Amino acid sequence: MSEIEHRYGDCTGHWRLIGAGDDRSIRCDRCAREYPATADRRVAAIDENYAGIYLRRLTAEGASYLDPDRRTDD
Repeated sequence: MSEIEHRYGDCTGHWRLIGAGDDRSIRCDRCAREYPATADRRVAAIDENYAGIYLRRLTAEGASYLDPDRRTDD
């Protein structure tokens, strides 16, 4: 499987599919790292984007326990 990496280790950007036809690429919306959109890289980008979504949700949930004013389950 092809790997994808952000320009910076602490980048929290999302991978986006850009372009049309045979010129499609995958690019990070924050650090602008870009790769040709092969099938393997597209799967890797989707997986990383899902992991980022879950991490943000867990972070928000944890923050709500530290700051009760942020809770949404009341």
